Amino acid sequence: MENVIRKLTEIKSQLDNPSPYKDTDKIQEDFEKHFLNLSDDEDSLTGDFNTYCMNIAGTLSFVLAGNTNKIPKSQIKLLQKSFFDLFNQYKFFEDKIGNYKDFYDEYIKFEETRKLLLLVVK
Repeated sequence: MENVIRKLTEIKSQLDNPSPYKDTDKIQEDFEKHFLNLSDDEDSLTGDFNTYCMNIAGTLSFVLAGNTNKIPKSQIKLLQKSFFDLFNQYKFFEDKIGNYKDFYDEYIKFEETRKLLLLVVK
């Protein structure tokens, strides 16, 4: 467990990047037909990605502060799903995210963090 916490501590500084707005805009442009088929409630890629990232960052803050027991159950439940599982309306571009470097890089960092956090909070 100590090794996982050390990795999480190292990762924390890597998560402080700006949101990949240019890439989310480009994804929406490249997959315009798919996004047009989404309802207004489902069509918020930037907001949904920020929600996914903030849940992970918030959970990380709890863990690094030694407050794992204070993490709300609903937060842990969200942590159990990847972005594309949590927001499955975007699965149509999941296999193409490598084409969007900034988005992909952020996604991979947060996914790695999410998986490490699950080792601590389960």
